[in-house]
Amino acid sequence: MMTIVGKPSPACFVASSFHRCFRVATVAIALFLLGHPSAQAQNAQTQGGVFQHKWSSPIPPDAITTTDVENALVWTRHLGAAVDGDAGPYLRRAISGWQTSKGFQATGTLTASQKMDLVREGLKARDTHGWALMIDDAIGFSVGIPTKFSTPQPPTRSQGDWWYEASGAFGHTVTVIPRKAACASMDEMFNALLSISAPDREVTYQARKDDWFVIAGRRGEHRFYTRAQCRDQAIVRVIMSVHASQAEALGFMFVAVANSLSLKPTLNAQAQPSPRIVFPPPPPGYAAAATRPYPSPPLTPQIPEPEPATSRAPTGAVDKAGKTASIRLTLFDGIELKPREVFERASETVYVVRTGQKQGSAVAISDREVVTNCHVLDSNLRAVLERDGRKQNATLTSANPKADRCILTSEAPLPKWVRVRPYADIKVGERAFSIGAPQGLELTIAEGIVSAKRVIDGERLLQTSAPISRGSSGGGLFDAQGQLIGITTWMRKDAQNLNFAIAAEEFAR
Repeated sequence: MMTIVGKPSPACFVASSFHRCFRVATVAIALFLLGHPSAQAQNAQTQGGVFQHKWSSPIPPDAITTTDVENALVWTRHLGAAVDGDAGPYLRRAISGWQTSKGFQATGTLTASQKMDLVREGLKARDTHGWALMIDDAIGFSVGIPTKFSTPQPPTRSQGDWWYEASGAFGHTVTVIPRKAACASMDEMFNALLSISAPDREVTYQARKDDWFVIAGRRGEHRFYTRAQCRDQAIVRVIMSVHASQAEALGFMFVAVANSLSLKPTLNAQAQPSPRIVFPPPPPGYAAAATRPYPSPPLTPQIPEPEPATSRAPTGAVDKAGKTASIRLTLFDGIELKPREVFERASETVYVVRTGQKQGSAVAISDREVVTNCHVLDSNLRAVLERDGRKQNATLTSANPKADRCILTSEAPLPKWVRVRPYADIKVGERAFSIGAPQGLELTIAEGIVSAKRVIDGERLLQTSAPISRGSSGGGLFDAQGQLIGITTWMRKDAQNLNFAIAAEEFAR
């Protein structure tokens, strides 16, 4: 049995620039194909044809398959359905749309030269977006990722699930969820995601069939697309999101990623993840495939006891922006965690900062950088980061004292870092958690809400009821998914629960 709800077609939803939107019957075809097992077995980079390679040499015309034409139409934003090798009416309609956009007669059938032009255009668009496959043979799945717009982070484990998170303009999160009789629990997950209640969240369509489901819609100023598929041992779920302002430019890749999800017949959800990023290889006879190691948590470094923090100048000048290009923004997908789960996910990124007799907090936003308040450093150019009894030196590399934004760079790798949520995506009234080191008490969590969003002297701030105590300055204000939304800064001593945090996005260059 198959359920489809909602009038917009996938093409209409994922990118407003698609040249044609199709009616409800086409929606059913598109959503059915996006989840159909045969479509999953024939994604663009797991079968023969031109689109599984990167071409710097002429493309042999007789090598172009129907699947290559479909892939090209996805990347030129004319096809919003599955890549399945079927030269049916849906494909012919997409071809007509491309022909019209190029000034050709809309026949629905490509000439040899048109086919070559279309495939070249599609390949160029694919490579421009840094398309690659994230492959984890140990667990048994692969999925596409646009590496120019999504930066993968090391896999993390939370409540027994594996999370492969990639942040950036194109939000991309894969979750491997071990379950006994996983396919039997798909209805439960599907209904739970549909039942999420938020005043600014709207599901625009949904589809459920056999071993898969799709849910898509909008939350505030963002568009999201969730695709899940099961095997007996686990569920693999992909959540994608883009800001509404980027929907036209990036939203079409919802379809590209959904088409690329491929599962082995048997998943090993208890295996240690070993993902790698694989770019399309050259055709046979050329250089070997381009492979980039997936980021993995570094081994625990052997760090010598740091010297006491001093004010001696660091190597190189200190940037005056109080910003960093290392921050990658990602969106809220609507799934809230319990406070204990938020703490487990976020606390590993929070450090105590010491400079002489002063101490505060800081949050890791990359494998080398932490963000904090400048008043925590008290004009020192070096500091010591502490966590779990371990210490390591850090140097001030960017500072804007007026805005109270400072960036420290650690001399040793940081094992965990946090995603940052855009200010525009944060809603007044949503849950918020402060994690810091009040009075030197490392890793203390408190819960509240986002009470207001304010702009003071041109700086975006979050007002929160989550308690902020002395020593918590520079700590993190996190949302219900453990994403960083602010850096706790100050509180009004003459008022109750009147606390403020600098919006985390203010630190992004």
